[in-house]
Amino acid sequence: MLRHAGEEVLVVRAEDHAAAASELARYAAENAGWPPKEVHPAPISGGVHAAIVFGGLLVLLFTFQEAHRFGLDWEALGRADAAQIRAGEWWRAVTALFLHADLPHLAGNVVFGAVLSVILSASVGVGAAWWSALLSGTLGNYANAWLQDASHRSLGASTAVFGLLGAQVAYEFARRSELRYRPWRRWVPVIMGFGLLAWLGMGGVNVGDPDSLDALQRVDVGAHALGFAAGAGLGLLLARVPRRALRLSDGRQALVAAGAVLGAALAWTVAIASR
Repeated sequence: MLRHAGEEVLVVRAEDHAAAASELARYAAENAGWPPKEVHPAPISGGVHAAIVFGGLLVLLFTFQEAHRFGLDWEALGRADAAQIRAGEWWRAVTALFLHADLPHLAGNVVFGAVLSVILSASVGVGAAWWSALLSGTLGNYANAWLQDASHRSLGASTAVFGLLGAQVAYEFARRSELRYRPWRRWVPVIMGFGLLAWLGMGGVNVGDPDSLDALQRVDVGAHALGFAAGAGLGLLLARVPRRALRLSDGRQALVAAGAVLGAALAWTVAIASR
């Protein structure tokens, strides 16, 4: 190797010229387009319309709850009461997802739920995303009822919201593993997911804040963590489904998503009928 006129020059014997030229040509051909560009699959669904419906349903149920619409105590009917869930009132694990303590509680879940649902809808489709939210929220609330004291009560869509986060984290981790990313790049979604769970799931309070203890007592950390774990399990299952199977038409996506809404409506029907 010599440097001549600002360039690196490979010098070989005259009799080795053909072999050297062939080797350089093969090297150039083998390394064409290397390193490969990262492939970003096209989003399966937009998810914005479903997110609007999600927010509308939460607001609608909140107005029913606040006004005791139709003469019903919606909070008493639907909150996640550990003792009653253990006694067989399974529907409370679902209905509690649609009740909120106050406007800030409602607003936080609407905003974060909408954002995370749009992200997961792009990965797995609107239908699978909303079933993931419903199932992870339900499983999280149900498991929480058995792990907490029997007097424990909770409400709010946050269990499902963290389920959406867990599903996206697990799905993206599995996808990156299949694409053979470098280890540190595969673990980035997991690190970010647990970071968001720790920050938002603990209520975002500051250490040393005199109101921190009260805030933590009002935040159902167990439900958040269990919802996240249930969502992660669903995300790993969805990662095993061929992407073409998830890529349904808009009409079919809407029908699958509507099934999740009907599932929630069924739970509320049973709750009202059981009063």
